[in-house]
Amino acid sequence: MQQCGAAPLAQALALGVLIVGLVGACYEEPVAITTWPPTELPSASAQPMPTGQPNPTSTTILLPTQGTATPGPSSTGAIGGAPSADCINGWTTPAADSAEYAEATAMLDSQMEVDGPWQITEMRSFTGPDVSWTDTPADVVERWYVRGALAADPDFRGRWLLERRGELIKGVVAVAPYDSAGFQSPDWTGFVGEGQPTTYLGLPGQWTGSPYDFVTGAGYSGEPGLPDQVVGCLSAT
Repeated sequence: MQQCGAAPLAQALALGVLIVGLVGACYEEPVAITTWPPTELPSASAQPMPTGQPNPTSTTILLPTQGTATPGPSSTGAIGGAPSADCINGWTTPAADSAEYAEATAMLDSQMEVDGPWQITEMRSFTGPDVSWTDTPADVVERWYVRGALAADPDFRGRWLLERRGELIKGVVAVAPYDSAGFQSPDWTGFVGEGQPTTYLGLPGQWTGSPYDFVTGAGYSGEPGLPDQVVGCLSAT
């Protein structure tokens, strides 16, 4: 089997976590995703993975989109948001020289298999509960929202959601086009399963597994990827 990269996305619900840091494998046959959401749910034991490396046999697929949008006011210098019903602990903007900032960019380097530095347009850090539908919810999940691009390649750009449940359980859980806005369907895509690395128009790098709507869970769990208590942490992004 050909080794393709790290697997940062949704792990099986049966294992009770959303992200893993394992190495997956690529199938030799080409990907054939023709419907949205996928007509078959992915295997519960499968692992997804993104990679920033080119692959001559990859497929390019256009995901549904609601069109381009401009970032909200928070992109122009806000340093935080107060706690609220839908952002239970509020959110902060990590300083560029902070450990939180460095951890987020290090996760992007590792999971996307690229080397920074990054040109970050916006970053938010927030904490909150796990999703209610997981079998073994974490007491607290640390999350980052990042909009940015590689400094050396402005076309390698996007919006990412990162999560950490411990030193060994952390990574990218969803990705959206750079020019999308907020947290809305169908902009945010998660991936689950295995398969040939695939390029999706509007998304950076390549991704394996079946795409699903991270906002609604359509095509995978049928449940939202974020709990109601933190969805507001992405308002005006």
